[in-house]
Formats: sequence, C-alpha cells, structure tokens
Amino acid sequence: MIRRYVTDKYICIETCFAFKRRICTLLSKDANLVNFKEKNSFSVNQSNNANTLYNDNFTPHWINLNKQEKNKLASEEKEKHKMCNNSECVLYKEYLSISKRSKMMKYIIRLRKKSNFRKKMNAFFVKDSETIVHLSNNNNSLIFEAILSNSKTFLHHFKNKCKKLYYANDDILKYIFHDSPNVKKEKNNDSIAIIKIPPNNLKKFENIKFLLAFDRIRYAYNLGKILSTAYSMNVDFFFYVHNTVDPFNHKVIEVTRGSHFHIPYIFGSYEELENICTQHKLLPIVAHTSGINLTNILKESKHNGVCLILGNESTGPHADILSFAKPISLPMHEMTNSLNVSVAASIFIHYLKNML
Repeated sequence: MIRRYVTDKYICIETCFAFKRRICTLLSKDANLVNFKEKNSFSVNQSNNANTLYNDNFTPHWINLNKQEKNKLASEEKEKHKMCNNSECVLYKEYLSISKRSKMMKYIIRLRKKSNFRKKMNAFFVKDSETIVHLSNNNNSLIFEAILSNSKTFLHHFKNKCKKLYYANDDILKYIFHDSPNVKKEKNNDSIAIIKIPPNNLKKFENIKFLLAFDRIRYAYNLGKILSTAYSMNVDFFFYVHNTVDPFNHKVIEVTRGSHFHIPYIFGSYEELENICTQHKLLPIVAHTSGINLTNILKESKHNGVCLILGNESTGPHADILSFAKPISLPMHEMTNSLNVSVAASIFIHYLKNML
C-alpha cells in the first residue's frame, strides 16, 4: 500500500510540472530572450565583482603609491611604535629578561661557585634584597654590574645605579642554587646582585698597629663573624693566607653586610706575612690550644703593634706559622679543649685592643 501511494504521488507531481512548462512556453514566447539577457548581464556583473574582490584581497594597498607617499606611510608606522603607551610595552623596555641557558645565567653561577673566576672578573655575587640595599646605602663606591629580582619595585629602586636590571621569576632565581639544596630552600632568595670588587685602599698599609691574619679558615660563617668583630673593634689590616675562604664569598658577605670592604687587605703566603711583621715591627702571635698566657708576651714586647694569626678550625695553625709566631691561649676550664675560632677571635681582639 505504501509503494502504491508513493508511486501515484510522483506520477501526479510529474504531470503537474509538465503542464506548467507548456503554459509558460505558450504565454511568453519572448521570455527566453529576456532571461538570456538577464543571465548574461548577471554573469558579467558577477565576473566584474569577482575581479574587484580579487584585486581588493591580493593587491597591496601601497602598490600604486609613489615614492613620497610610501615614505610618508613608513614614517607613520614608526610613530605608531614610538607612541606605545601600553604598560607591558614600557616594562619590557625597562627590564631585561633572562633564561636558564643564557650567558648571564652561566656568568652568575660561576661567580657564585668559583673564587678564581671572581678574582679574574673582579666581581662578586650576593643575594637577598636586604643585604643588597644595605651594601648600596653604606658604600657609595660600589659599582653594580647587574641585578636580578622578582620585585619590580626593588628594581625601580636601582634604576639610576645599575644599567642591567633583570626581572626574573622565582624559578629562575632558584635555578642559580640548583646544586645547593639548603640555600635553595631559603626564603631570602628574592634578589641577586653582581657587584664589582671595590678598590683596595693600601694607603693605610703604612701605619699598622693591629694586623689580623687568617691561616686557612675554611668556613664562611666563621670568617664572616670574625670580620664583623674586627670591623667593630677598628682592626687596621687583614691578611688572607692562601686557601682561606674567599672574603667575597656571598655567605661571608651575608654575615658582614659588606663592612669588611672598608678595611684594607692583602692576599699572600707565610713568607710575605713574616716580612710584613718584620717591616712594620709587629709582634706575630698565633692562637693555639697549648700556647702561653697573652699578658706575659705583651709586657715583654717592644714592638709597635701586633699581628694576630688565626689558624684552621680543625688542624690549627700551619707549621710555617709556628716557625716565626709565638703561640698564645686563653685561660679555660679544664674540661674544655678549645673554643670556636670566631668566639676565640672576638676575645683575643677585644683584649689586644685594650692592651695596645
């Protein structure tokens, strides 16, 4: 039944269409001509529009301009770039970016790890925004080579003091200490600065009454505490024997806050230290567990000053030191073998300054 209905339906529709075509042919003989003209005119317009669209889409707007108009157009484009008042654009121009594989990153890491490289480049590395600000405020002679920070406000503070300001995220700053897990966990890794080593004022080398020498001090914290005490007690001069921790190590600077930069210093050997003591008529004394009482040596001395030598934390003073320096010790309880070198140094420095 369904097939028959569908078949009858299509037969009826076909008959109606055939009847309609016949009537149209009889009533309008000229319709074909009119339709032909309309179709042709439409096709012509359509082709013209297509050509116009093609020309608009693929023809450059400057192709028909003369040289003067092209130069004018180029100058307008340059002015648009100069008139960029977007805050992101300004920040991009103001602060530099840095990646983990950049040359600057490798330079920073080498300054942090290698004392010989610091000496070669005449620069040192320091972290912590508070330490950096303290160095800037208390030593005008320091030259800042570069500063990295995750704070734009902090970078803006050094806008007139440093040319290379890098805006870095926490991931970049932590990468600098990727091989030092303990430092990496610290919270004061918000900023990093590269500073030129300040000039050494050797003019004060002429009049020395109190020279403090370091014999293979290995721990940065100990050296930092001793240097801070020496600065507060007005020690005249520092002498660093080879293999002593670098005074420009960032761990030392975090303790001293750069106070030891104000005291002249020299690096040298045991022979050079002995020659300086002889030249300036200084009494060389060295801290030792089996040394004699300090007061007896100073009373018998006819020297112009004193040279206090502090030995290694584990092995004590070197044999070359003991060959020309007199060992001294502090009176201690019989159950105590020795004191921390920084604690002992503080006591010795205070006592000697009062005796001079």
